[in-house]
This record gives sequence, C-alpha cells and structure tokens, in this order.
Amino acid sequence: MTSSPTAGTDAIARAYGLGEIRAVRYLANGILNRNWRLETERGVFALKELDELSPEAARQSLRLMPKLAAAGVPVVSAVPSLSGAVVVEIDGGAYYLAPWVEGGHPRGDEMDPGRSFHMGAVIGRIHRALADPVMGLRTPARPEYPVADPGKARARIQEYLALIEARPEPDEFDRAVVPLLHERLELLAAHTVSRPEFATYEPYGWIHGDCQNWNLLWQGDRIAAVLDWDRLRVNAYGEEIARAAMYQCVLPSGRVDLDNVRALIAGYRTESAIGADALVEAARHRWWRMASSVWHLKYHYDKGTGSADEILFSDERLLRWWTANLDEVEAAFAG
Repeated sequence: MTSSPTAGTDAIARAYGLGEIRAVRYLANGILNRNWRLETERGVFALKELDELSPEAARQSLRLMPKLAAAGVPVVSAVPSLSGAVVVEIDGGAYYLAPWVEGGHPRGDEMDPGRSFHMGAVIGRIHRALADPVMGLRTPARPEYPVADPGKARARIQEYLALIEARPEPDEFDRAVVPLLHERLELLAAHTVSRPEFATYEPYGWIHGDCQNWNLLWQGDRIAAVLDWDRLRVNAYGEEIARAAMYQCVLPSGRVDLDNVRALIAGYRTESAIGADALVEAARHRWWRMASSVWHLKYHYDKGTGSADEILFSDERLLRWWTANLDEVEAAFAG
C-alpha cells in the first residue's frame, strides 16, 4: 500500500500534465497521510495522498499559502492540476502536489541558539499572519480542551496491556511496550498531583498545529519551508510553542536543551507577544497531555502500521526526563 499512490502514478501524471514519471520514492515519515517524491518530465514534485484529512480541509489550508507567503512565512504553494484544482480526487483518493524543495530536518543536537531563535520567530510570524483578517479565516472562538482525566488514561493503558496479553505470540514490539506501559501507570499514580487543574487558553488563535522537525524544511540555518498545514486549527499559542520547543530541542537521551528553548521563545517574541504565565501554563498542559496519552499505539494495534512506533519510544524518553525536571522546564518557559 505504500509503494505507490492508490490511483497509480499514471493517473496522477495525467491529472497534472507531468509527462513521463521517471522515479518514485515513498517518504516514510508521514503519519496522517502518505507522501512521495516524484521525478517527472516536468520537474521534481512532492505528492501527498490524503488519509485522515478531508479534501475540503486540505483545500482550505492550501488556499492560504499565497497569502502566508506574502506575509513573509516560508511556505510552498500547491501546484494546480490541469483543471485548476489544488486537490484532485481520483478513484476515491484525494491528492495534492507541490514543487520539491531540497533541505534537511535538523532536531536535537543539530539545533543551536541561533537556529532556535529563528524557528521561534517563524512560529511567531505564522501566528501573527494567521490572525490577519486578510487570511479569510473565521474569527476564532476560545478553545475548550478538557484536562485529561487520569482514570481514563489508566483505563486506556490497561486496555492495551490486556490486548497484548491476549496475543498468542507477542512480538518484539509487544515485549518492549509492556514494561513501558507499566512504568507509565506508575508515573501517572505518582504525578497526578501535578496535573493542571484548568486552562485559560490565553492568548489563542489560528495555529499551524504541527510545527515539528519533519514539517520544517531547513536550508542551512534558515527555514526554507513550513510544510503540511494539515492540522491548521484554533488553539492556545502557548501550546504550539511548548510542543514545538520540546520536540525540536530534545536530545536522543530525552534531555531537552533548555538554552535552545529559551532562544526559541525569545525569537517568538520578536514577532508576537506572549507572557510568561501563558507559556508556563502551556508547558504544564503539554507535559500532562504526553503523560496521559499513548496515541501512538492506535496506529500500531488499531490501524496496523508501525509509523508511530519510534515516536512512542522517543516520546517516552522525553516524558521521563521532563517529569524529573518539571520545575527547570517551567523556569525556562518563564524566562
């Protein structure tokens, strides 16, 4: 299912007038959708086949790209099909195409204060641009996301433990996950007292929704393109900053370079204002969301794909370090 688009490359080439398809490479890093690099007679392109994203939601985000580019946000606009569509629907599948942009996806020990400052400034520019009425987005309503209930989190973890126990022949992944889940239950029991009680969600507005390393394409020390606007939504600005900072600045051991976090926040503030209290609250909520979720296992056990397996283990290393250093992390967000 991953070797080529469901509709086939010939149908895609006809829809976009690409001519001969000379090479196709599947890009395995996507979770929500499937992606390929296409070398064609007309040039080199990135192709996305929508899975969890609706065609209309994709059209909404793609229509923003020229406006975001005009606002100074580094983006890549979709290539229209021969009929002028930014999303084409063929044989039950939906696709969009963009020019291929060379670059890398640095993270962790590849980051430094300069890169982190720049990344924060780009996120701030995104938030400021999306708030401009020229974007045509609806006026955002205050987001309402309940604080995760520890009892429900424990029940979900126990469901996966029971599922694994019922398997006649547990595999290597099962054996690695069982102790991790037991440790997560212990973490929840020990740290429920640190669960945030409420959320003010100020300030809030439209956000990219997934500013992590695979969606940030770098050329040298600058972001050349912010990719995959599939999770465009309304949320607290601090939530996006906290998620982006902790994912981008985490080292392979799970430790986070807090100097880079501080630099990212300083960069953000050159483009958009946000107070220390909002950032500290967002960091605590982000930590608790990680502690109470094993979303990765939905993909492995419910959808039959290992696309989130490695993220599970890297997230677990981050969560353990973060839990042990909760005060230090929040001091970094406070500035």
